Amino acid sequence: MNTVLSFQDKNTRAYLLLTTLVICGLTSSLITAGKIVHIGINFPFSNIVFSIFTYPIVDCICELWGRRAAQQAIWLGLSSQFLLTIIIQISIASPYASFWQHQQAYQTILSTGLTIVIASMLAFSMSQILDILIYQRIKIWSKGKLLWLRSNISTYFGQIIDSSIFICIVFYNSNQKLTILFGSILVKIILSLCMTPIVYLIIITFNRYLEFNTLAFKDESVRLGELT
Repeated sequence: MNTVLSFQDKNTRAYLLLTTLVICGLTSSLITAGKIVHIGINFPFSNIVFSIFTYPIVDCICELWGRRAAQQAIWLGLSSQFLLTIIIQISIASPYASFWQHQQAYQTILSTGLTIVIASMLAFSMSQILDILIYQRIKIWSKGKLLWLRSNISTYFGQIIDSSIFICIVFYNSNQKLTILFGSILVKIILSLCMTPIVYLIIITFNRYLEFNTLAFKDESVRLGELT
């Protein structure tokens, strides 16, 4: 069979699309993690990226294709994050032209310390393992119903673990550590709630596209077969 034909498979294309979002979220978090945002509370900008492009999307992958597919997306994302770190560090270390006056700014903005890389990979991998485990447990317990419950509960636990590990490692010397941790967890919870309709929309859309129905909408007010 021609290898190119495999990309015509709907499941392959759908999985690649969602996995690409996870990779985008993880790689961009390397650059955005150092920016502390203040909107009434203090939190790393990467929290916004995680809350939109990683946890909800991984839950969608888990819902559509199961635990192993979700874990595969996580490892692909982490591998891409590690590769991006190496590429950036090589670009910083490369000799620059004498007329180029932006080396210091380039290094300051793009340089990612080893501590941030280790903290990010450790925090995300551990939190996502917990997230998927809780998600699957609730799915089994609810017999495939209550998508909103398992998506939010699993995300809350995962995000709390992620923030706790990352901030305690990266900001361990900061006297604002607890403030940043509180703001990080709070903004993730708020954004996770806001993402709940998006998770439903993705599951509904991909169920239609893939022409099969998970049990997520059985006996709920939204049923795939009843949508018009």
